Amino acid sequence: MIGTCPNCGIRLKDPPFNDTRETNEVMIVLIYRRIIESGIKLKNFEETGYCEVCRATKKDHQEQFDLITSKIIS
Repeated sequence: MIGTCPNCGIRLKDPPFNDTRETNEVMIVLIYRRIIESGIKLKNFEETGYCEVCRATKKDHQEQFDLITSKIIS
């Protein structure tokens, strides 16, 4: 399986989890394929503030980064 979002790179199985973020890898692949095959250009994650594929926000990315780095340090 892929383990990360192909658009924004967030780890799908690691927290934080919220009600809007998609973590199902099958759904992520289907959404991504539909977007790519239809020729839609994905907007820049930094520009929109969220991922158009998995709906992760910048806050989700920062929280996940903080959790991962705190596990590595301790």
